[in-house]
Amino acid sequence: MAYDLTQMLAPTRIFSALAVNWLIACALPGGARAAIPCSDGSNAYPSFCDIPAAPTDARGASGFKTVVVDTRLAGAGLVRETTPAHFSLDQSDAFEAAARRQAMAPPPMTPPGGADTAAFVKAARARARPPSRPR
Repeated sequence: MAYDLTQMLAPTRIFSALAVNWLIACALPGGARAAIPCSDGSNAYPSFCDIPAAPTDARGASGFKTVVVDTRLAGAGLVRETTPAHFSLDQSDAFEAAARRQAMAPPPMTPPGGADTAAFVKAARARARPPSRPR
């Protein structure tokens, strides 16, 4: 049984014309741009020409699948590498001793000398100015 869209949408001619144009635009391979000619853009309402073109540099479904599979394989490899057979804390004492041998003590802290403090105070007083008077 064939359906006539113009007969189904006949009660409102404006609506039927818009609906038929929309259906044609969506059904054609080129989409709305190929079905409806674009105007100069002076219309008060948006048109099919205002719809941006489909991106061409977006990753397809196979690209997403590749990334998901790679991530899952990397996760499985990490699980394999961190099993108890490969990772243990049996030699932690030897590790601690080696780390202590390699570490250096920080230099001792010394309080500032009296001459340094006096020079700082003198320079700060020379830079100091009284606050400006409100106008």
